[in-house]
Amino acid sequence: MTLPPRRPRLAIFGAGPAGSAFARQFALLPFEVEAYDTRPHNADHATILSEDELVEVAGCLEEGDYVLIASASHELDGRIAQAVLTAGRFRYCGMIGSRKKRDEILAALSQAGVSPGQVARLQCPIGIPELHGRAPEVIAVSVAAQVLQVLQDDNPE
Repeated sequence: MTLPPRRPRLAIFGAGPAGSAFARQFALLPFEVEAYDTRPHNADHATILSEDELVEVAGCLEEGDYVLIASASHELDGRIAQAVLTAGRFRYCGMIGSRKKRDEILAALSQAGVSPGQVARLQCPIGIPELHGRAPEVIAVSVAAQVLQVLQDDNPE
């Protein structure tokens, strides 16, 4: 007997409106979804950790994991991104945000010594550019389509 292949893990950092929409959308897809947050009121659908613990988890992801970052603050998003990027064991790392937020975080990552090659692996803003919308559910569908493209590229039929 052969075990079925392990479903890829999607780690979501932030369980607010966007993170919750990501979790609901990806629960319908071939992913093992894990959500993490710092806010106790999100305990019903996320593992609650301190900010430092969140960053530690981000640096311990396994080879081939998928990551979405949508925490409660830009500063924490940057710390999580730095941990994920420097560990380098992910297949996809996306962070919700505007181009302005991206530019600020990329500058901070560069200043922190994250290499240009590592920084280039961060997808921000996330989602399919042609699909516009600010509603968390629209963003989640757009991001899911983008992540599924990456998954499909890894597993062509």
